[in-house]
Amino acid sequence: MYRSTVLLATVLLLVIGTNARAQLRHHLPAIPPKDTSTFLIFKDVTVGPYVTAGVSRQNENIPEAWHSNPGFAYSIGAMGDFSIKDWLGITLTLLYDTRDLYLATSPGDKTSIDMSIGYIAIRPSIRLFWLLVGLAFDFPTASNATEMVSPFNHLGVTTPYNENLDVAPGDLNPLTELHAELSIPIYQVESADLHLIISGSYPLSKTVRSTTSFDTVGYFSQPGHIVGQGPLPTLEAGITYQFDLLH
Repeated sequence: MYRSTVLLATVLLLVIGTNARAQLRHHLPAIPPKDTSTFLIFKDVTVGPYVTAGVSRQNENIPEAWHSNPGFAYSIGAMGDFSIKDWLGITLTLLYDTRDLYLATSPGDKTSIDMSIGYIAIRPSIRLFWLLVGLAFDFPTASNATEMVSPFNHLGVTTPYNENLDVAPGDLNPLTELHAELSIPIYQVESADLHLIISGSYPLSKTVRSTTSFDTVGYFSQPGHIVGQGPLPTLEAGITYQFDLLH
């Protein structure tokens, strides 16, 4: 009788303990999975290659009896878009930006200077729907200038002068530009979007600081011939392919 009572008590204790553990385990809160759909305050982050091409032209502070022609401009690099909401975000674009400055005498372009200028550009912007508005910070790199002077007088001899020379970065001004662009999605897949880009930049300062490295004849630094004393704005169009990093 005693053994039966002990055995029954042991079984009851085991059953009660098992139920208690099961109930305790049942009421433990589940550990939520880590949320990978956001990054800090951003609900979406995309990044991808960026390329645009178009024209540049100096339209201000052109020397008297001279004119400017449109030149080729392009930018290539990468763009990142950090979305706070679907209609609001921040973008950052890192680029190699090159643009052309062409000035010549009127008529006939017998005397001219054609400068191809390269910059490393950083463009932070605020995005409102498809519109991006911000600044561009441009730092000069390798550039060159093709100079033509006709006629050129040297030591009593008149002869045409035509040279292509390197332009030192120190002869060019770093630029701060007002920048705006439209980024319009034109093709979408599950993890990437193709955007059409229409972009415009307007510098807040002149292009050329001095001509010591490239104006070896001293012609384009004379009063009335000085080049790049006005801003060199650009208008470009292109594409960016943005890959989704969070979803």
